[in-house]
Amino acid sequence: KQFIEEVDILIRTHHINLVRLYGFCFEPNMTALIYECMDKGSLNNFLFGDQEEPLAWYELHKIAVGIAKGIAYLHEECEQRIIHCELKPENVLLDADLNAKVADFGLAKLCNPENTRTTMSDSRGTYGYTAPELRESNQATHKCDVYSFGMLLFEIVRRRRNSDFDVTRG
Repeated sequence: KQFIEEVDILIRTHHINLVRLYGFCFEPNMTALIYECMDKGSLNNFLFGDQEEPLAWYELHKIAVGIAKGIAYLHEECEQRIIHCELKPENVLLDADLNAKVADFGLAKLCNPENTRTTMSDSRGTYGYTAPELRESNQATHKCDVYSFGMLLFEIVRRRRNSDFDVTRG
């Protein structure tokens, strides 16, 4: 069911900052999504991987703006509002020119334009990126993605995981 929901969402989206779906396979013993090639991999690799040279600030700025544009498209420009619900560095892919593309719509939810929230069947998502209100009530709104984007920006600026933050050190 989650696979079909993800395909349905991806078919509805067309934006430069969203990963493009080229095709899919839905057989009894195999399911697969075929996406455009993202030469540079995930943002996670650049922020927390073993990259020899860190990204320059102008590159990080370009990536952050691309993520924001992709999420804004999902929230404001789609026929049906889409709440991503899983925005994190692993789900931001980079092409050869370091253009950011939001990926992994496995937890995404569709909302009618007049609705501001939707109910999740259970509290899923990655700790540290999932908005507290989503974890507590299973009610997803576009604000949940804004929270996740803020947490992601915090990691981009600090260049380390939010989970590495030690409150005793200030």
